[in-house]
Amino acid sequence: MAIHAKTNNEIIQLQVFVGLAIIGLNFFFNQWFEAIRYYALAASILIIGMPHGALDHKIYFKALHKEETVKTQIVFYAGYLLVVAVYAWLWYVQPFVGFLLFMLFTLYHFGQSDTERLPLNGLIKQLFILARGLSIAGLILFGSDPFYTSRIVESVTGVSLISIVYNFVTIEDLRLFFALMYPCIYLLGSFISKKVPLKSWLSLDALVVPALFSMVDPIFAFALYFGLWHGYNHTKTMLDFLSSKNEQVGFGWFYKETAIFSVISYIGLILIYFLVEAFGDEALLVAVLFTLISVITLPHMLVVEQMYRAFDKTKISE
Repeated sequence: MAIHAKTNNEIIQLQVFVGLAIIGLNFFFNQWFEAIRYYALAASILIIGMPHGALDHKIYFKALHKEETVKTQIVFYAGYLLVVAVYAWLWYVQPFVGFLLFMLFTLYHFGQSDTERLPLNGLIKQLFILARGLSIAGLILFGSDPFYTSRIVESVTGVSLISIVYNFVTIEDLRLFFALMYPCIYLLGSFISKKVPLKSWLSLDALVVPALFSMVDPIFAFALYFGLWHGYNHTKTMLDFLSSKNEQVGFGWFYKETAIFSVISYIGLILIYFLVEAFGDEALLVAVLFTLISVITLPHMLVVEQMYRAFDKTKISE
């Protein structure tokens, strides 16, 4: 039995159908999607974004085969918070460097979690991780509304991405480059390896996700992708990993296990929301939110990297 977590075919179909539906509806209701984008983002983060990060302690102890005692928990949480504090400090002293690192983390993390749906290893897996992640990260910045996302980045870093990019390439060409990157790599991979099926829902997924970011409001597109694709795919991988360690877990267990940590996160987000809203700056609110996500993403990535390595060892042994 293969250990690598794969989103089942029905879920991939659902993701593709929802993506196509949103792209189609966007031609008629694009202003409505823009009006509800922050509600969609909040729902995505609250429903699955924050909870899936609250499994890190379980993943850490299972991946490293460590006993979960009071002492080891103190060590884990101290190290976790130290990484958060150091990265938050970097954001404070060098915000643009912090932003660049965040985009690197994001493209790797998104690419890694989505690529787990294919039984790949070696160089071709790294190529798929890079292509998928770079396509998504690039389109987050230069997709349907690059001026809006550039304004958000500038509000926290002081640097205008649009001004930098226009010195070298047009936004339209850059958007097309990122949109075609993953579909082209997927097509190439289908000729190289039988593990990359061309006649499959994943090949449609390779087209739908870039199209979603290229055409739909950037915040709404990110919210949908973050919840329905990344959040679900990554949580399913984590649950499959824990199940492989003789723990019978599912999404019901997942929400029960993460309830306390999620509530604490929700309270923190609500406080930040009201604090930033007092300044009346929408771009600043989004920038602060993504900065918060970034400082939590780094330790989360370090933890789940142990999980992926454990998966890879199992795959090699098979």
